[in-house]
Amino acid sequence: MKITGFSGSPRKDGSTNTLVKRILKNAEENDYETAFFSLNNLDINPCQACSYCAEENGCDLDDDMNDILNEIKSSEYVVIGSPVYFGQSSAQTRLFTDRFYSIYNNKSENFKGKKAILVYTQGDSNPELYEQYFNHEKEHFYEFVGFDVVNTLIAPGVHSKEELLKNEELLNEADNILMEI
Repeated sequence: MKITGFSGSPRKDGSTNTLVKRILKNAEENDYETAFFSLNNLDINPCQACSYCAEENGCDLDDDMNDILNEIKSSEYVVIGSPVYFGQSSAQTRLFTDRFYSIYNNKSENFKGKKAILVYTQGDSNPELYEQYFNHEKEHFYEFVGFDVVNTLIAPGVHSKEELLKNEELLNEADNILMEI
């Protein structure tokens, strides 16, 4: 089984990347094939709303997103992590997810059967602060394009990787997230 992780953090060694990679490491230890992508390091252009994808398979834009979509299609699970900036997912994450339109807009393509785990890191210590936003993203975006969101990990009060690594409860939750599904 394959699980692919994506991090929308601009920080190469930040808390979001650390959590996504930790989930993938545990997956590897349970005989999953894994892949990790830092969205900040990829060439992903914004959707041009050209409707090419409605008529053809794929997207007309020639960038890294075409390979990414193939990775998702070949995976049973995806882990999508994002820090919360100004009350929403990072710009890197939104750019990535906006390009899912080429799957949604094409009647022969879909994400049905793909299970997703969402990971959000936030500086504010209140785990419920962005709950409405996370539920909105889950229902009106991820599930809308066909993902079965099987779990969401919220990491509140995490400003850095160092703070994350001191939070044993949160690390244990990440370690066991695959066991819960």
